[in-house]
Amino acid sequence: MTPGALIQKARKLIQKRYEHGGHHAVVAAAVLTKSGKVYTALNVGTYQPSISTCAEIIAIGMAHAAEPGMEIEMLAAVRDANGYVIAPCGKCREYIADYGPDARVIIPADNKQGYAVMPIAELLPHKYVKRT
Repeated sequence: MTPGALIQKARKLIQKRYEHGGHHAVVAAAVLTKSGKVYTALNVGTYQPSISTCAEIIAIGMAHAAEPGMEIEMLAAVRDANGYVIAPCGKCREYIADYGPDARVIIPADNKQGYAVMPIAELLPHKYVKRT
């Protein structure tokens, strides 16, 4: 699947479900697993933004529930009804790296496509690793 096609999967969902206000969905994510399956999800917003849950994390959870042991191949996230490509937050970067150490992440860029594709390792250098 191309990065553009994955972005379109996320855009389709956000355009269908975008809501502005208190309990709102303003971000959609699409996760492509190494098996070739795509999982899309929306963020779960609350009136208290610090406890909201990111769309990327929900999409990763859906993929993991459907495919135990899955690995992320690529991930895209978009914002608002316009479907602007956004970069994942730090918390999401940790999840992406945990479930796809070689994953590619689509981020915004000032080019013709409006996005670039980067390895998660470049977006999360010196990742936290549990030492035993």
